Amino acid sequence: MNEPLISIALCTYDGENYLAEQLESLIHQSYHNLEIIIIDDRSSDRTWEILKSFEEQDQRIKLIQNETNLGYVKNFEKAIYISEGQYVALCDQDDIWELDKVEILFNKVKGGLFIYHDSQLIDVNGHNLNRVSDIMNMYYGSNPLPFLFNNCISGHSCLFRNDFVEILKQNGGFNSRFYHDWWMAFLAANYGEIAYVDKPLVKYRQHSQSNTNILNLNEKKSTDVKHQDDNINWLRHCAKVPGKYQAFIKRIINLYEQQNLVASSKLMALLVMHLDELLFIKKKDFWSKLNYLRKVSFKKVSLDNT
Repeated sequence: MNEPLISIALCTYDGENYLAEQLESLIHQSYHNLEIIIIDDRSSDRTWEILKSFEEQDQRIKLIQNETNLGYVKNFEKAIYISEGQYVALCDQDDIWELDKVEILFNKVKGGLFIYHDSQLIDVNGHNLNRVSDIMNMYYGSNPLPFLFNNCISGHSCLFRNDFVEILKQNGGFNSRFYHDWWMAFLAANYGEIAYVDKPLVKYRQHSQSNTNILNLNEKKSTDVKHQDDNINWLRHCAKVPGKYQAFIKRIINLYEQQNLVASSKLMALLVMHLDELLFIKKKDFWSKLNYLRKVSFKKVSLDNT
């Protein structure tokens, strides 16, 4: 049986502490026909030295070092765009993959557009914490509304068909102002169907330097920071995507922009009507969700268009 090529897109930056363990889990995957694209974003520690040592061990590894620092969002975009596989999987530098992760996802996706899995949270020493599914509901299907206010899909957990890369390009690629995995989830639900594997296939390390912050280990990097505090611009970003929910999102934006009591009341009523969809991912009771929508609806937002 001929295995199609699958690209693993790994981005690194000052990752010497956990990088070797992650690379070991990649080169020993049970699925063998891989290209491992690694782009280093001008690390100042031993990251590049570690990468070179693994490149010498495995010819599937292709190393690139940026001339200037791009930031992790644009670095992932670059890695995705140069990937040549029929499917692409994103990879963080500080996690550990189960050795059958790629094989399981490929066998489950069955030609579909986009699939992701549950993850096992671990601490800096590798000790198990919660699963991501213990903290939030994991969405699968073709409704993008759950991704307007929440996200359950981490970049490291997804595998997508290479034509999803064209969908990204058609919609402007990644914007550094917003998390790339939120954007990918929103697009995938608009253009196809998101599939889900209810099994933790990555040990997802939580520490204060993480770019995501599920356990709130770093208050400056809240998972909501670019969506809660910048909600209107995130919604505007989503409203550019054509589809059956575009008019609904534009209606939300219109009520946000009026910034008065009547409009805020109408906004809350509209959001409550769609509460089950919009807040599906939140593992909260009805009253907590209602209070959340109240805060969203009556919060003053910046109306700049940047």
